[in-house]
Amino acid sequence: KSQVFLKIDSHTYIGKGWSLLGSYAVDIWNNFNLNRISNSVLPHVRSDVNEYLVYGKSGIHSLYLEKKGNLSNDLFYRAFAGILEDMYSGIGVELLYMPFRSRLAFGLSYNSLRKRGFERDFKLMDYRTATGFMSIYYALPYYNYDIAVHVGRYLAKDTGSTVEIRRTFDNGFSIGAFASFTNVSSNDFGEGSFDKGLFFRIPFNIFTKQNSKKTFAT
Repeated sequence: KSQVFLKIDSHTYIGKGWSLLGSYAVDIWNNFNLNRISNSVLPHVRSDVNEYLVYGKSGIHSLYLEKKGNLSNDLFYRAFAGILEDMYSGIGVELLYMPFRSRLAFGLSYNSLRKRGFERDFKLMDYRTATGFMSIYYALPYYNYDIAVHVGRYLAKDTGSTVEIRRTFDNGFSIGAFASFTNVSSNDFGEGSFDKGLFFRIPFNIFTKQNSKKTFAT
């Protein structure tokens, strides 16, 4: 299945670390359908994606208020509330302890979330959940490799850990992989036994002579 769509992003800096961020998707063409409905025995935290793509082919991707700052020279925070992404609205806070010039950093995060309606408007469903993680990050001293381990609670109310590894090249391009293992049995999880995937980030600086911090990531 495939889709062509236009995504409109907005980032309004209010001042003193406050920002209003939003994103709206406009469908141009797609061939999505509901022929394949999820039969997962777990809460449908992601497996209802077909319904979002069909009923919410155009809609609000995100619209939230954010506050960033630092509590000390080494302790940073981020707090946010609103429509956080395609499938969930809620509130959250993140803390990052990152000593100057240290290869080690430590993080804490918590989110109180509610599942969004399939039309991707302001409606919410009954499903509520909370996620929270303790994280440790380490920058390896060779080849620009970074590793991270996150331990905590996931969207389906299961608990476990995620391991990530990433390499960043001199031009800013980065690629990595992750794997998550939780207390959900392989029988209940279904195909694949556990969650895993690849991610990458492409800086726009590669394609333009102007200095830009914008990136494409998936």
